[in-house]
Amino acid sequence: MTEQEYRQNPAVNKSTLWVLWKKSPMHYKYALENPQEDTPALRFGRAFHMAVLQPEEFERNYVIAPDLDRRTKSGREEWQAFIDNLGDREQISRDDYDTIMGMLDAIHARKKAAALLEGCETETPLFWADERTGIECKCRLDAHKAGVVIDLKTCIDASTSAFKRNALALGYDVQAAHYIRGYKANYGITPEFYFIAVEKSKPYAINIIHASESFVDRGTYTLLELMDKLDKCMKNNYWGDYGETELILNEWEALPDDEC
Repeated sequence: MTEQEYRQNPAVNKSTLWVLWKKSPMHYKYALENPQEDTPALRFGRAFHMAVLQPEEFERNYVIAPDLDRRTKSGREEWQAFIDNLGDREQISRDDYDTIMGMLDAIHARKKAAALLEGCETETPLFWADERTGIECKCRLDAHKAGVVIDLKTCIDASTSAFKRNALALGYDVQAAHYIRGYKANYGITPEFYFIAVEKSKPYAINIIHASESFVDRGTYTLLELMDKLDKCMKNNYWGDYGETELILNEWEALPDDEC
């Protein structure tokens, strides 16, 4: 299954569920019907994943763009010739290519990371029905083998404290719970879950992070809430926005008593 075919499948994934959690059912429905546009960050991440997980595909699918001065006639002509010969391949800048190669070398040099990835099936799409609601779900595993699921993350800061902050802010706990449930539904066992976080600047430091039971439990709790909320929206065909609320200040935000 190609990435495009996977994305076109309407089953629920973590990314759209996270919109439901952070925003509203209305935002969820909009995100589902209007897929996110490609960005430089997404393109970089896609290229990095392919370089690590499918190196032969990476070499076939990516071409380094020439560094040209397109303000000149010759530069524009050379650039047009490059574009005309690109075909189905994607262009990548020399800087991005060098960065990805540096990150890849760092993974290969880290014995634990290399061992985790060795012999894995990669970019595996999984589909299943949620046990509680019957909602069709999906995920795409970066890598897995023998009861172990591995997810690659690119980071500015891969230190444990920074990764923890980002993981909770971006719902990596929900992602881990969703992937684990998908793996169990397809393979019959509950896997161990690891993140391999790689910094995007030299010296390309790596952090191998095991998703603890408490981390997955936190994600599972949120995931179940989200699936119940989505189930209610689907059954009622009602996709509300923020509704009506009352703005209440915390004690530390309110006006001090002596200024009232």
